[in-house]
Amino acid sequence: MRRRWLGTFRTRLTLWSAAITTGVCALVCILLYVGFSHSLLHEIDGFLGGEVHEMAALLSQHANDPQAVQGSFEGELGARERHALLFRLKDEQGQVLVSSDAAARTWVVRMPPAGWQVHLGTTHFETIEVPEFAHPVRVCSQAFRAADGRLYVAEAAYALDRMQASLGIFRTVAVIALFVAGVAALLGGALYAERSLRPVQAIIRKAERMGMDELEARLPLRGSGDELDRLAETLNGLLARIEGHVRRLRQFTADASHELRSPLAVLRGNAEVVLARSRSAEELRNVIEQSMDHYDRLTRIADDLLLLAKADAGRISFEREEVSLDEAVRDVVDLYGPLAEERGIALDVRAMEPTVVVGDRTYLRQLVGNVVDNAIKYIGGGTEVQVSLSASNGAAIVVVEDDGPGIATKHLPHVFDRFYRVDQARSGSGPRGSGLGLPICQMIATAHGGAVEIADRDGGGARVTIRLPLVAA
Repeated sequence: MRRRWLGTFRTRLTLWSAAITTGVCALVCILLYVGFSHSLLHEIDGFLGGEVHEMAALLSQHANDPQAVQGSFEGELGARERHALLFRLKDEQGQVLVSSDAAARTWVVRMPPAGWQVHLGTTHFETIEVPEFAHPVRVCSQAFRAADGRLYVAEAAYALDRMQASLGIFRTVAVIALFVAGVAALLGGALYAERSLRPVQAIIRKAERMGMDELEARLPLRGSGDELDRLAETLNGLLARIEGHVRRLRQFTADASHELRSPLAVLRGNAEVVLARSRSAEELRNVIEQSMDHYDRLTRIADDLLLLAKADAGRISFEREEVSLDEAVRDVVDLYGPLAEERGIALDVRAMEPTVVVGDRTYLRQLVGNVVDNAIKYIGGGTEVQVSLSASNGAAIVVVEDDGPGIATKHLPHVFDRFYRVDQARSGSGPRGSGLGLPICQMIATAHGGAVEIADRDGGGARVTIRLPLVAA
């Protein structure tokens, strides 16, 4: 349970927001601490610089009299409540001439540096550790030339105990503030995560209640147009597509059941008739011959359903080879010529331009063959089917036209739906097709990068156009 709680998005969002907030507060405290420290040190440096200038002025007043200078130092320090300020005066060789404190005579300061004679009047600051003091000491040094012409180094030092105490108080306050900020960030992050995830929780609850009997239900939108609304819109689009697929699947299942039930009912009826009483061999032969047509119909339906199921599952492997489409079309016309002649229909080739496409020869022949077969079956009172092949704009165009009654406009949007038939086969008149021929044609054409279109022909009849990409030159 603990691992599950830590793995929730709500917890991660809370922890991340708290960590970021606390991190920002810590960065602000560090910057304030550094700024405060530099500010205090800058004030101390300014103070020490002023003291060094005063030392130079005293030395000018008491030239060649270090004792008078030391007396002035001691008088200056005696007027102060806190003796944290120390003075030293050194000669050109670095020997301490005057010191306000005996211990200060042994301090080691890096002033003057090499070549200090050319930097007269320049102040140098340094923080040193002194054994006699519990805190560091800030030292300001300056080289100058006195009225007697000699070179001297004046040093003023200040103990940083008060500065360290102030910084310690600041650190304590900063730690307490960071602790309070961290707790507040956790509480605020939890509240923020709760409020932010309310729309997501609403989506989850709605999605959990949805089932197969509520395919039309959709996730709620807040109308804010933010990312959560876009997520809900995307999921609603997905639900709409799923609803469409499920409805088509249900319709497909119902249509398939209807198509299979009719021949099965006939076959069962024939068997019951035969079993009702003794039959002669000739009668049995007639019943079996009648049943063969229904067996063939069941086989075709099963084969078409299996082909479409494989296509939906992406399990059909199409060969990729160069195919002379004009030869394939001629083979199809030769194959269906006897069937057209038997029904008194003229199957003519109007134009045949040599074209080459890339694809599966067997499926391309099935594509053209299904279209020609449909034209012959459903030509109605027509007497002619024309086939042509041409090339235009990088595509091979196969056109199959008939002079039959054509297709009503209301049927055109549905002719590629599975089991949809324009003819009256369901009522028992006309040729009986499965309603899967054109869907199979569309599947094959799409798999080859092409398309199938169907429309009424000017002057009556139907026109089916197959477009396939030509082989690149």
